[in-house]
Amino acid sequence: MTELRQLVSPAALRDFNKLPIDVQNKNFCEQLPTIQRDPIDADIPHRFHILTLGCKVNQCESEEIASSIEALGLQRAADGEKADICIVNTCAVTGRAAMQCRQAIRHLRTLHPGSRVIVTGCYASMEPEVLAGLPGVVQVIGNDRKAETAAAVIQALGLDAADRFGKTPITTEKRVGPPKASPVGHRTRPFLKIQDGCDSFCTYCIVPYARGRSRSIPPEDVLAALSAYEASGFREVVLTGIHIGRYGLDLSPRLDLHALLSMILDRRLSLRIRLSSIEPTEMTEAIVELMAQSGGSLCPHVHIPLQSADDGILRAMHRPYGPERFADVVQMVRNRIPDAAIGSDVLVGFPGETAEAFANTRSLIERLPLTYLHVFPFSPRPGTAAFHLPNRVEADIIKSRCNVLRTIGRRKKTAFAASLIGTQTTVLIESKADPQTGWSRGLSPHYQQVAIEDRSDLPEHRLVDVRLVAADGERLVGRPIRERTAAG
Repeated sequence: MTELRQLVSPAALRDFNKLPIDVQNKNFCEQLPTIQRDPIDADIPHRFHILTLGCKVNQCESEEIASSIEALGLQRAADGEKADICIVNTCAVTGRAAMQCRQAIRHLRTLHPGSRVIVTGCYASMEPEVLAGLPGVVQVIGNDRKAETAAAVIQALGLDAADRFGKTPITTEKRVGPPKASPVGHRTRPFLKIQDGCDSFCTYCIVPYARGRSRSIPPEDVLAALSAYEASGFREVVLTGIHIGRYGLDLSPRLDLHALLSMILDRRLSLRIRLSSIEPTEMTEAIVELMAQSGGSLCPHVHIPLQSADDGILRAMHRPYGPERFADVVQMVRNRIPDAAIGSDVLVGFPGETAEAFANTRSLIERLPLTYLHVFPFSPRPGTAAFHLPNRVEADIIKSRCNVLRTIGRRKKTAFAASLIGTQTTVLIESKADPQTGWSRGLSPHYQQVAIEDRSDLPEHRLVDVRLVAADGERLVGRPIRERTAAG
């Protein structure tokens, strides 16, 4: 831990932030101390704002942090309301993501002038010195110490300190602790983190360095969290992690994701379970079969990252499969679950991606029965192997290729929505009735947004059986068949 004790003027901080990132990293401990804080009245209710960037795991962890802060008596700032303290849960998956984190922190200080900022997440684990140099940042907390964020908020506000005008030390350690399961959140579909860390070390990805090796939450803790969600009235939970296909391989006794899903289904909870992203080499026939036979308890929705469909690019990325293996997995899911939603990630413009390599990716995507795409431009990330690779693709070419794939993705998503017209499904109500139409909106098991022809303002968390009668582009329109009870 690095504790910095000198007072620095705003002008000195601005000068520091103008330095190149590598110079900031090199000189941080000698040049950048902690910011002196102004006092805050302890008798006034304090408000916080939390901003989350990046993956579903970060979203899950942000809700845990927010719940812990609320338990200490602080209130979330409403829209347009000034917060006393802002927490930023950062992402570091690409160089662009890191840049966006820095921009977001600066923007928060504009929206919440005078607020103090605590930064956590993957970027905080990788480059704490850089983040600590941003105006208003009073503490940087790595992933291993996210559970301490609520305590850091109290400390930053001076609510438990004898010296209300003291300084908060900036934490720069990079240890990784075990993940936790906690049934908290303000979402209608809470994320439950069942695993953290990654052992893959893809050449473009910083996450294994930021989050450490793969670690799993014991199954009894997962089951307890799911039971708590059920008791709280939730009707869908998303199982998430950094690399959930590795679930259980580090536990003793050893088990796997299929075994965990079987345990969950054996509990017969009044929840439907949705899986987050799972690698093509880990989407097994056993998991697909379990999904097919679950009667809807496992949502017919899988997200399988492709990244590229060129053999050479996949090898350079250190991805452990070829395009045909990926195609076989997608086709296996489609054959066993004909109406499954099948999404994928594609990384465009990886160094060495020629026109031919991109054409291979485009061709495979066009011929496979995918239902939606998440398309990302390659952004070189310092600290990854890919950062040093030659033959970078020009930015305008990357942008053009991304547009091509996004057009294909929209076409596939619209076609999939149209294919579901006339079928019956169960929609989880996620928002109050639209003020203009009076219709409620929700999500189907197939990851489709559905507007429901019903003016009764159905409550959130309710499961409603509908018949899909029309499609408005990518969104479906459903007509209620019957309303389920709250136990749904």
